[in-house]
Amino acid sequence: MLSGFLLSWWLCFSPYSTPAPAPEKPVNIILIIGDGMGLAQIALAEYLYKPPSPLAQMKVIGLQKTHSATHLETDSGAAGTALSCGVKTFNAAIGVATDSTPVKSILEMARDRGMKTGFVVTSSVVHATPASFYAHVTSRGSYEEIAAQLVATGVDVFVGGGEKYFADRYSDGFDLIESLRKKQYQILHLEDPRGRANLENIRKEHKIACFTASEDPIRASMGRTYLPWMAVEAMDALEKRADKGYFLMIEASQVDWASHANDQEWLALEMQDAFAMMKEVLQKVREDENTLLIITADHECSYMSLKGKKSPRVEFGNKVHSSQMVPVFADGPGAEEFLGIYENTEIFRKMKDLLGL
Repeated sequence: MLSGFLLSWWLCFSPYSTPAPAPEKPVNIILIIGDGMGLAQIALAEYLYKPPSPLAQMKVIGLQKTHSATHLETDSGAAGTALSCGVKTFNAAIGVATDSTPVKSILEMARDRGMKTGFVVTSSVVHATPASFYAHVTSRGSYEEIAAQLVATGVDVFVGGGEKYFADRYSDGFDLIESLRKKQYQILHLEDPRGRANLENIRKEHKIACFTASEDPIRASMGRTYLPWMAVEAMDALEKRADKGYFLMIEASQVDWASHANDQEWLALEMQDAFAMMKEVLQKVREDENTLLIITADHECSYMSLKGKKSPRVEFGNKVHSSQMVPVFADGPGAEEFLGIYENTEIFRKMKDLLGL
């Protein structure tokens, strides 16, 4: 009799007695990518940033494996495609599988479901990482073709450099700026890299193309500070237009470039800029219970480590990408899905499942 009572008690109160509750579902997802941002890059920023840092406040931490289909050391094209499309592909590929066939991205799926979409970057808008969310080419260097595909995709809000690939084209002479206008885009130019574009003043029936440079935006060390402000403005612009939620990708692009250059000062300022953006985005997400925030990298760059006594001194191992795993931080509804160690393609699958796409 006693054993029967104990069995009943165990069945009622054991953690194994009932299935775990289904994860909360977000309405919106914001994916922040620090290009080339490994643990050492993050550690550098943690030492330099006044606590608490935004990453220290994130509720969930996991790890993702970054290798491509062909190399342990991936590139931003293959890594971006894994994150955006959920497939491993060959280095330099954008939005295609290993057989070069196009694969639909999370941004395109969200668009097809009626969600609003956008991205904000500190590279050109046709660079490998942003391109992997809307374009499908076998070579990441096909900038003019990628620009044409951006026009066709219909992203609701995009911010970054690279206007020349729309307005001054060698391949066909087309004026893609005029094509954007015909598709109801309001064309903006951020003349001051420290400024804001006031996207809230754009009527909601218009899409937004905000160019921050003709080619690549300048470095943070040269005065570029638009990323935190434009990230928040893009969130507001998408929220204003979204009836069914939104998907937004934000990239701190030049963390990778500074690591490739083995330039500690440049890297420190890019990471501080990235942390300032993360702080603003996290604060806004915490005010909204419907948004999942994910922060990760596409890969690590330069096999970097830190040394020193009172202040960190960077030691770069080389000037190329590494095969190290990179962290994944998550906060908001569904964040618990990002615990553990997994392939980078799983980030796509988890986002897709949480949005019900």
